[in-house]
Amino acid sequence: MKKIKFTRYANFRHPERSEGSLRRFFGLRPQNDDDIKNLAHGVKFITLFFVFLICTSTLYAESETKILSPKGLTSLETFKHIAVLENGRIKPMDTYARNILLQLSGKTTFDRKEAINWLAKLLFAPETTKEDKIFLINNPDIADALGIAAEKSRRYSFTQLEPHLDRLSELATAAQGMDPKQRDLVENELVRVYDNVKLYASLSLSFSFAFPNPDFTIKNSNNLYQLNLPLNVEQFTFIDLAQRADLLQKLTKPLELKLPEKWTPAEKEIILVVNNLYQWAQNYHQLPPTIIPAYSSKEEVWISPWDAIGEGLSSVFGRKELLALGQLPGAYWNGKQIDFDMAARTFTDNVEKRLVQKEVKQPRHIGLELLFNQLNLFFTAKIFYFLSFLTFLISLVISNKNIRIIGWSAIILAFLPHALALICRIIILERPPVSNLYETFIFVGFVTALVGIIIELIYQQWIGIVISSICGFTFLTIASKFSVEGDTLQMLVAVLNSNFWLGTHVLSITIGYAGTCVAGVVGHIYLLQAISKPKDKKRLETTYHILIGALGFALTMAFLGTNLGGIWADQSWGRFWGWDPKENGALLIILWIALLFHLRVGKMIGPLGLAVGSAASIMVVMWAWFGVNLLSIGLHSYGFTSGLATNLIIYGIIQILFIVIVTPMAYKKLQSTKL
Repeated sequence: MKKIKFTRYANFRHPERSEGSLRRFFGLRPQNDDDIKNLAHGVKFITLFFVFLICTSTLYAESETKILSPKGLTSLETFKHIAVLENGRIKPMDTYARNILLQLSGKTTFDRKEAINWLAKLLFAPETTKEDKIFLINNPDIADALGIAAEKSRRYSFTQLEPHLDRLSELATAAQGMDPKQRDLVENELVRVYDNVKLYASLSLSFSFAFPNPDFTIKNSNNLYQLNLPLNVEQFTFIDLAQRADLLQKLTKPLELKLPEKWTPAEKEIILVVNNLYQWAQNYHQLPPTIIPAYSSKEEVWISPWDAIGEGLSSVFGRKELLALGQLPGAYWNGKQIDFDMAARTFTDNVEKRLVQKEVKQPRHIGLELLFNQLNLFFTAKIFYFLSFLTFLISLVISNKNIRIIGWSAIILAFLPHALALICRIIILERPPVSNLYETFIFVGFVTALVGIIIELIYQQWIGIVISSICGFTFLTIASKFSVEGDTLQMLVAVLNSNFWLGTHVLSITIGYAGTCVAGVVGHIYLLQAISKPKDKKRLETTYHILIGALGFALTMAFLGTNLGGIWADQSWGRFWGWDPKENGALLIILWIALLFHLRVGKMIGPLGLAVGSAASIMVVMWAWFGVNLLSIGLHSYGFTSGLATNLIIYGIIQILFIVIVTPMAYKKLQSTKL
């Protein structure tokens, strides 16, 4: 790191100036707005990262043995429990690690290990992660523009990106200067990759205060004695010296009226250390993760360890917390499991005690969220939904009662973890699980599976099993695609900040979506039955009755949800209806289903026509559900939208082709049975 010349401390001759400088150092705050602007620039973080890697390529152990790579730990369970405040929600470090790795690489595991293992390595041994291929670059044109050989996995290491950071910064800066709505996929990808590199660099510096560094070298035995430092060690950590701020102040105070050229070597050593402490305090702040509730504020404000050092070391709780955090890297490097666990627990216990005293929101569901992460219930449910549908396909070839029992059992084994996962999310988030597109997919999948189970209990003709398996698997698969875009356990956006209306309007309208999707699947089943078994009138009649019931259920819930939404809009925005795209989409579902009933009651269409209209209703609900989000306008424009347009168009084309091809075939088959 670049050193400041001793002449900088000529202001020690002036008490009023030196007091301000020392206050800024001991308070660890930037001098002015220019400092903050400079720190905000990603290249500076990356430059600091380079320096840090050089200075910490070796770490001293208690035995003074230099270690080139950390021994690591057998368990990081206590580290997983550390709470992090991110995007307005308190979550365990395990969830934070998953989100970070997902953001960088598109995966929640690395090298077949949990994300927490990689995050711990980045925080405590950052130099060992430079070769890890964790930077996902989807577009090969970006790698080509940077002069990097394309990887089949589309993932690159920091070592590969390092020589091209200037070029990446140049391209990303140009893309950031554009209107976000005008950027193409490549430009958005450039910004994403650049932001990820900055995040990686800043995380690597988060625990740099706990690493011995040449910047904090003290060899003079008298200085070591006066600072109460061990005489057999020369390099110290930032926090080693920061907690001795009062002693440093005593040593530097006599130098305020002394000319720099008259400083002794021992005094110059102290001034150099103080200067480096000041520079580090200026450079290393506002770094993630925010794991410490602020000491001075009574509000729910959390800060990073670097930002907490200034005020924290002056309080009893703060000193315990920061010293505990400072022990984590050394214990990690030396493989001292007990020391690591004790330090992590000490930190967690102190944070919880302070939160109780401050009477602010506490991390109440950390244990449950860790269990939720570990069980991976949605994946289990998806597997059993698929197996259930597979048994149905087998039943078309082999007629055996046991096959239906297997299919029925698979549905139950899928539905139970699906329901349990939803319950966990409701408890963790303390709200209904329908605030964004990801959540509505898993909720609609749950409702459709439940409706299918009820249908199967009543009719026992495989129809319910087919509905549950197809809808459950499809919607969980779609949800898993959305999950790669970030944390799925998100806080509410402002427009949805009401548990009452989430539990009434949003649940009702979402259940209406589910009912429409069930009707659509039943419509498809009717068309296929008309082709394969046109003479089985009883089976066709049963399917038709199920179709009528599903459409009626969908119309009722959609109508109820739309009216409740109007009441909510009147309370929030002062108008019942504003022709917002989302409102129009909900109305479109109601009108479409009402039209089908009108045509059927008026005998303008028969069961076949109703089945065709029901099959087409899925396109209507998909547009109302998330297609309107593509417009990026209106008060209801929220949630994930990346990649929706292409997928929606592909689905629409496939659906139309199915109807155009299958409908004439079904009509001919049914007509032939009447002759």
